[in-house]
Amino acid sequence: MERFKKILFSPLGTHDNPAAIRRVNELATDNNATLSLLGVVPEPPRLQRVLHRGNYLDRALSAERARVETRLKRCRKAAAEHAETRLAVGDPAVRIIEHVLSAHHDLVVVTTDEDREDRAVIRRLLRECPCPVWVIRPSRARVQRVLAAVNPEPSELGLNRMILELSASLVELHGGELHLAHAWELYGESTMRGSAFMSLPPADVDALVEGARVGHEQALEQLLSDCGLDGQPWQVHLVKGSAAELVPGLVAKHRINLLVMGTVARTGANRMVMGNTAERVLDEVNCSVMAIKPEGFVSPIPLPES
Repeated sequence: MERFKKILFSPLGTHDNPAAIRRVNELATDNNATLSLLGVVPEPPRLQRVLHRGNYLDRALSAERARVETRLKRCRKAAAEHAETRLAVGDPAVRIIEHVLSAHHDLVVVTTDEDREDRAVIRRLLRECPCPVWVIRPSRARVQRVLAAVNPEPSELGLNRMILELSASLVELHGGELHLAHAWELYGESTMRGSAFMSLPPADVDALVEGARVGHEQALEQLLSDCGLDGQPWQVHLVKGSAAELVPGLVAKHRINLLVMGTVARTGANRMVMGNTAERVLDEVNCSVMAIKPEGFVSPIPLPES
């Protein structure tokens, strides 16, 4: 499936990940996509500029530019000599998103050293980048295991379809295991079991819980059918509880290498809840993560002036 046409690769941190570069290059080849490389030199914080006036910061910034340029050359050599390479200075997340907006990239791939600065950049990309973001972490796994995490709400059909199609296509291209996870809960269960304002017998609550489980199972089957993917070799994990708490456990138990999940961008309080769920999962897992926005998402970062 040729979904991606313009891929942007931006290495975060300081350590090279040759396997990640090869993987991105393979993805670009499989999709007949163009591959661009973007290195971002972080600007010194404002306090540092106040404390270190003079040419010290200029020399430090020049040295950092040289380091990033050298790293980009290594990435380009490992990927493809024809790949476009650019260097920017500023907030890494903002510069990456601006590049996506101006060049119309449809996938951002980043590597990470897992330090505090990387995590801040990745969180902002999860919230504000308009296209899918693939965070590649080092792995020595010989078998690719992909886990698609979905919530089969009818209003999220487009988002779920993209999660499932991407997961299935990655396994189809490179082989491996294909997992599907959905964490569900019965709304109000704890209140029905412990509140003085509701006096339902435990057996009745148990029946409601079982009915909810069956309903979610059927919704998952319907989702696969609607997407035309019910014939794929999914290993289905229907788990009761919070996605933020249970998905990391599934990743560890089944030795998942890549988690594909959505970051639902609603407005108001719901938007923050869903954003926090994705961020909590990202913090708890050690595997690579591909985070996807729903169609129609508009980044709050303005299009850079030409």
